[in-house]
Amino acid sequence: MHELKRRTLLRAAAAGSVGMLLPWQATGHARAGDRLRAIHAPEVVGVPPVDAFNGLVRMPDGVIRHFGPGMYLWSDDEGLSWHEHTMTGDERDAEQGSALARNPRTGTWLRAVSGQHLSVRRWTRDLESEPERIELAQQRFIMLRPPYFLKSRHRVLVAGHSPARPFHIGVFRSDDDGRTWQSTLLEPGPPFIVRPPHAKPRWENWCCEPTITELDGGRLRMIARTSQDWHYQSFSDDGGAAWTPWQRSPFFGTITMPTLFRMRDGRLLFLWCNTTPLVEADRSDEPVPPSQQDGTWEDVFTNRDALHAAVSHDDGRTWSGFREIRLNPLRNDGELGEKADGDLSVHQPQCLELAQGKVLVACGQDPEVRCMLIFDPDWLERTQRSDDFANGLEHWSTHQYIRGIVGHCAYNRKPGPELIEHPDEPANRVLRLRRVPDESLVHDIQGATWNFPAARAGRLRIRLMIRQGSAGLRLGLIDRWINPADPHMVDYANYLLTLDGQGRLARQPALETGQWHALTLSWSDAGTGVCQVAVDGQEPLVRLPLHQPSEHGLSYVHLQSRAEHEDRAGVLIDWVEARTV
Repeated sequence: MHELKRRTLLRAAAAGSVGMLLPWQATGHARAGDRLRAIHAPEVVGVPPVDAFNGLVRMPDGVIRHFGPGMYLWSDDEGLSWHEHTMTGDERDAEQGSALARNPRTGTWLRAVSGQHLSVRRWTRDLESEPERIELAQQRFIMLRPPYFLKSRHRVLVAGHSPARPFHIGVFRSDDDGRTWQSTLLEPGPPFIVRPPHAKPRWENWCCEPTITELDGGRLRMIARTSQDWHYQSFSDDGGAAWTPWQRSPFFGTITMPTLFRMRDGRLLFLWCNTTPLVEADRSDEPVPPSQQDGTWEDVFTNRDALHAAVSHDDGRTWSGFREIRLNPLRNDGELGEKADGDLSVHQPQCLELAQGKVLVACGQDPEVRCMLIFDPDWLERTQRSDDFANGLEHWSTHQYIRGIVGHCAYNRKPGPELIEHPDEPANRVLRLRRVPDESLVHDIQGATWNFPAARAGRLRIRLMIRQGSAGLRLGLIDRWINPADPHMVDYANYLLTLDGQGRLARQPALETGQWHALTLSWSDAGTGVCQVAVDGQEPLVRLPLHQPSEHGLSYVHLQSRAEHEDRAGVLIDWVEARTV
């Protein structure tokens, strides 16, 4: 069948066209109905029983399970509702359900097991039968994804990384339905080099926690977690036996897990934290262990509060979306560190495709923040987004960090900018950005970040007021999430606009203090172009140079107080709107 026609038919099936439904899709349609069809933006539907990334699996009858210790959650309505089942007897061999998958050709179940030695469990019948136990390696490999069955050849892959320093990734392959295995150990990825503005090493990860997908033609692409500002990638042209040297991928991401996922219609999804942490600070005067100073372990995580998704229609050559699908609900929590038995993060995503082309995602660590959510990949490619604070700060990151590491690699948090009564419309609220000196904070700059669909060419409109006595505002258009109070925002911004306390822009009078004005920032090409700034619909007043080229387009506006010291007056934000052009 012609590839385009095949993808068109599969996409029609995913959308619910009559005559193309698989048995489990028909079940999903019958039980999920209009409620599933109505989901576009991410909607939380449950809580995984363990840290996410490998517990989801669909059974032959269409029921979805998420395994946990000695139990699993199950759903027969495409993930919209969940029920608990306690495992007994032979069922318990699937304890925690880690890395479980079924060969679509033979029906054999394989489960990768991370113990002192890497092994698999193999069921040729149902999961309640006694499995065969097969050793893959006489060493430990961790963070195993479900076995991955190739389409271009009768081969299955299992991948993970060895926790022995330096971390290295192992790819294990079987051509006989999991009976025997061969392996390839990849060289460690490049180390993190301490350069300004960093004052010490990051937790050294080299390359680890790999995700693999098969491209058109059978080539394999692997993307790995690193300690760099980017994920790294490697390719295989022989089904996973040999891999190219590590190279920087086109995706930002630091010490967080990436996930590639192929949909039935051929689209690729990429889920990851498109985020950059605070710079590594000198902690020689703090009571932290040496392992947190020398890169043996992390001291604090500051980029695990936002999970993103992007979609590709051309086998991963170009990507669109770059939208937040999950913000940490505890991102402003004053006792976040004390609550953390583990990592209160929203990374470690796993995907499963549902009926009607929807996607179920399990993500996060620790019961306080992890979740299962459903979204429509078409939502990623909408061309417009706006916010007027009618839903509060639900879609904004505004937190500040309180000095002193507590709990598991965590700072306690404090809300930064606040919503206050609109000065002209008492029923509405506006965001107030200012700077209030506070020595208890890591950085007392107030900032706010807001995400929109990635745009190589686009327009951002924002209505704001510079109040009398304000020190002004910095506005960055950026291609990733930056901590709201990060003083290095000005270095990361692709385009940077600065308004002083008198409303001047590039030393030119632009805004009248104490009055509302609408700014329009229009950029023609995030890779090579310029950004024009207009005020209140007039002709462009200034042109902002491109400081950093962006491969995929801009997807964030970052607002931050310009004050070097105290600014109690601040700047008010009424609404913001972005669209692609």
